[in-house]
Amino acid sequence: MTNPNSKQGNVVALGAAIENLTSIVTFASASGIPVEEVVEWVENGTIPSARFADFIMVDVGKLRADLLSGKKEFKEGDYDHD
Repeated sequence: MTNPNSKQGNVVALGAAIENLTSIVTFASASGIPVEEVVEWVENGTIPSARFADFIMVDVGKLRADLLSGKKEFKEGDYDHD
């Protein structure tokens, strides 16, 4: 069995060492995705996020739940903010 906290290249498995709410920078780093791309995804509603005052975090808990329930595609507007 693979250690869930081990990195594969420079990427950490989404379910392993990342909290339910995490910063955009941490999510980008853990996913191996450029920060600018994650910012764009959050801004256009491609991935779930939560706002706390002026701070925006990626809602990894929601993302994880959607993946586990079978969501295979993430498109612009899937997580639009009101």
